[in-house]
Amino acid sequence: MLAAGGAGAVGHAVIQLARWAGATVITTVSGPHKARLATAAGAHHVINYRDGDPAAEIRDIVPDGVDIVAEVALGANLALDLAVLRLRGTISTYANDGGKPAGLDVPRAMVLNTRLQFLVLYTAGPEARAAAVEDVAAAVRDGALPVGEEHGLPLIRFPLDRTADAHRAVEGGAVGKVVVDLAS
Repeated sequence: MLAAGGAGAVGHAVIQLARWAGATVITTVSGPHKARLATAAGAHHVINYRDGDPAAEIRDIVPDGVDIVAEVALGANLALDLAVLRLRGTISTYANDGGKPAGLDVPRAMVLNTRLQFLVLYTAGPEARAAAVEDVAAAVRDGALPVGEEHGLPLIRFPLDRTADAHRAVEGGAVGKVVVDLAS
């Protein structure tokens, strides 16, 4: 499977949950620091999408293509996703970082029999949410979702009285999970 944006908070969870489920995980990142975080999260293969030919690198790892793409920036990455997707593969997207429009190569998607799965938690339905809670709870019980720098997801903590600073950190693209500590 391909986890786009493996150094982000959701990409981090995708890597860990996919590993827990037994998948071989390839992820994309934008630089060496993020590569170290994605590796610490458990990615088997880390591809810097800003260097070289990421599609060729992914195809070197999985010549038949990836079966699932967990996508954070569909508009920016759809061409790459389709270039590395296997026949009857799924692109599941939960965000569109930057809001770039997604230009779908319809013939390519049709030939691959691509499944595009859009995901918004609020409208996924109660059964899907209950199943997700059950699965994530099982992963937590199994210790599959650790956080912290050593596990690929730095925690950037702010006391409650610095909530505005926490917000600015998120807006500024802080790498890691920004946490407001209510106990302080």
